[in-house]
Amino acid sequence: SDLEHVVKAQVFLKDLADFAGFDDVWKEYFGDAPPPRTTLQIAELLVPGSRLEIDLIAVTADGALHPERISTGDAPRPLANYVQGVKVGDLVFAAGQLASDFTTGVPAEAKVDPRFPFYGSDIEKQTDFVLTHCDTVLRAAGSSLTRSVKAQVFMTDLTDFHGMDKVWRRHFGQVPPPRTTVELQGAGLLVPGTLVEIDLIAAVE
Repeated sequence: SDLEHVVKAQVFLKDLADFAGFDDVWKEYFGDAPPPRTTLQIAELLVPGSRLEIDLIAVTADGALHPERISTGDAPRPLANYVQGVKVGDLVFAAGQLASDFTTGVPAEAKVDPRFPFYGSDIEKQTDFVLTHCDTVLRAAGSSLTRSVKAQVFMTDLTDFHGMDKVWRRHFGQVPPPRTTVELQGAGLLVPGTLVEIDLIAAVE
């Protein structure tokens, strides 16, 4: 295989201040056809002094599978060098989604109105925003949330878990996908104020 056939990437940075430099080099390697990506800040890596770890999934370059990049204007378009998703064979690999419109940061519909602080919760509103746009991207690829086969949830604070899970149940119903949920202890997400990032793999309808 090769980098042109990468269908999903996860990047773990020790310091989000390194993001711009990392993304510049990423562009050199992936050019105009980057894979969907989830980028997270983590507390530590196995080798002292290392600043990032990159995890890739790729298909072989023999032509048996043809990655199709997914882009829809009905979901927020990322500012960084990655696409919203890739469809390959019977699977869709989606980029990690944050509660951001990539214009104003966390948009009004994804946070509690400060004039009415006791009406709703930020984690529930953010989770709903994220899952709604995850579904939009998956539908653009011929799939949907209910066809998800694997989920990863990254939270800045696990005390928000109950609120996230409450909204999760509403979107996925009685047959949710297998899920890994972890706290980014002492670390954060790329857009200030975001509380959760959700990463999905789904089957095509």
